[in-house]
Amino acid sequence: MKLVYCGQFLDFTGYGIAARKYLKSIHEYLVSSDVDIDFRIYTSTVAPLENSKVPQETLEHLELYEFKNNEELSEFISDGDHVCIWHMPTAMVLFADKRFKKTRGYDNSLSKIIKSSDKNLHFVVWETDDICKEWQEAIEYINPNKILTACNMNKEVFQKYSKSVDVIPHPFDLDVDRPVQPINNMGSLKDKFVVLSVSQWTKRKGFDKLVAAFLSEFNEQDDIMLVLKTYFSSEAKNIEEVSTQILEIKKCVSPRTKNSNIVLISDYISKQKLNWLYKNSDAFSLLTRGEGFGLTINEAMLNELPVLVPSEGGHVDYIPQDNPFFVDGVWDTCVYDNFAYEPNSNWFECSVADAKAKLRKAYNMWKQNTLKKVGEQNLEHLRSLEHFEYRNVGQSIIDSCVSTDTKQLTKAKHKARELKKKISAKSSLEEKLSILEGSFDNETCYLLNCGPSLNDIDSDELSNFLSDKVVFSVKQAYDKFKDVTDFHFYNCSNLPSPRKKILLQHYTYEDNSPIVVASSNYDLGKRWTPIQKVDLFFKIPIRTEINNEFVTITKDFGKYKMSETSQRPCGPGIIYETVMYMALHLGFKKIVAIGWDLSQDSPNEKDYEHFYGTTDTLYNRGDILPWEIEVTRNATKELYYWLKENGVELELVSDKSKLYENIPRVKFGDLK
Repeated sequence: MKLVYCGQFLDFTGYGIAARKYLKSIHEYLVSSDVDIDFRIYTSTVAPLENSKVPQETLEHLELYEFKNNEELSEFISDGDHVCIWHMPTAMVLFADKRFKKTRGYDNSLSKIIKSSDKNLHFVVWETDDICKEWQEAIEYINPNKILTACNMNKEVFQKYSKSVDVIPHPFDLDVDRPVQPINNMGSLKDKFVVLSVSQWTKRKGFDKLVAAFLSEFNEQDDIMLVLKTYFSSEAKNIEEVSTQILEIKKCVSPRTKNSNIVLISDYISKQKLNWLYKNSDAFSLLTRGEGFGLTINEAMLNELPVLVPSEGGHVDYIPQDNPFFVDGVWDTCVYDNFAYEPNSNWFECSVADAKAKLRKAYNMWKQNTLKKVGEQNLEHLRSLEHFEYRNVGQSIIDSCVSTDTKQLTKAKHKARELKKKISAKSSLEEKLSILEGSFDNETCYLLNCGPSLNDIDSDELSNFLSDKVVFSVKQAYDKFKDVTDFHFYNCSNLPSPRKKILLQHYTYEDNSPIVVASSNYDLGKRWTPIQKVDLFFKIPIRTEINNEFVTITKDFGKYKMSETSQRPCGPGIIYETVMYMALHLGFKKIVAIGWDLSQDSPNEKDYEHFYGTTDTLYNRGDILPWEIEVTRNATKELYYWLKENGVELELVSDKSKLYENIPRVKFGDLK
């Protein structure tokens, strides 16, 4: 197996930390087993660590597995036989290549790696019980074969949007012999009940609930301390804003107390100093509203601390079920001024009353010298979780890749999908055309066009017939026959209105993924949303700038063979510009056209017949030149004989078609 793991290996973000952990897992599995895997990594960089803070272990893994240059990357993915894991927030993949910092030694190529893969697996975590619409549409857009996630809570979330979801636990180091370094100016922690909380200052982390519970429960005591080690966010940009928020909570819950016994640490501290905080605290608490894993909760348990945390969330997968300090609460509507957390989702709201009770219980056990035993049991429990160990996690990832099913295809459909993977690994139009040339030598192509006769055959019967054939669909004919289409052709005229609320796509490609051939008189991205999928794009000359040299007038069809030039003529019409030329280029010996009629004489687009009816609601509504229908219809005579000279037979399945009368007509029943 060839495997590419795409992740934020050099970022300081949570995804960066996780990527480094999972990379170590795969490495440890590979070096300790005899599996035959050609493993590579691709680095996406969003918020990079300082060079001095990149772990030495990660640098060694990068040296072993990272692509060294564009040539090595291109060669690895050229055959489209690799598996791709992309590990990042879902929507990020849509703009990664344009917005990510340039990768070390090679161009940003995430999209190319995913599109050209034999299978792609999305590794992701989330914090609420549903994902936002942008993420939903992004999953549908990329269509991963499988989703990997870190906890059972997330599995329930992503099963709504994927047929296959595997839980891959977030690995952790069991080594507890960690160096510590005292923090100056902390004052004495001796003889005080110290509760530690570590996380970024955001609403999701539930600091408001923790501060309220702590102050209201211990407002008359001096032998307690709450240490908040945090860093800032858009919700609190500096220590003054954090202090103000704490003061506002204090005014509400304990206005008469002069000493809040809260210590706020906002400066960056080393891992050694953070370990000192863990070692000198008596309990850890984070009343988070949602976690996919909960890194600092896990760190606290590794440092033998009891954890006062919500009773539900991703963290419960590694906490003992009989943990005496689970804080009860309810799943409630997520009200938050962050677009990623939509009101259609819920997160876990801890009960302040129960948090107070659990804090008091922990305090009483501390006074009785029995609290430490709970922390020791936490570490013992973590040591028993073999599926969280690095090597085992690495094996789980590889097993997920191997067990990922791909859609079973007929021989004809399989060939088209293989070609799509190979051209997706190439950048230039010429390279893609070279791969496609002659790939369907001596085979038959079935062309579905938008004429009214496409409705004359039962759709289910036609789909069943075409299920093992090579099918071209033109424009909206694709929507009618998505499941059987292998090549989809569209241009910027008469596009359907965008179908999605967030990712504005005129055509969507979910389970079925044809080779998409698009064309326009304007540059790519000018006439449709940039998110619209395109595999090959052809620029068509603007008709006002060609001195009336339409190919249907000059009949110089041979000038535009794709084997000789990527330049396209102006037809007018997509059939004359890209469709017939692509059929010839692919090597088909016969083209059977269904729905190619040109049966109306009206020069008004409004009156022109399509199988789908009027064009009134379409996007970039097209127009028809006064002479266009007659000229393009008459040009089918020369086109027919030109194709014949090049070894291609053309047949029509239509009793309405007004194309050249000597083009053979066949009945659908005679094809079967």
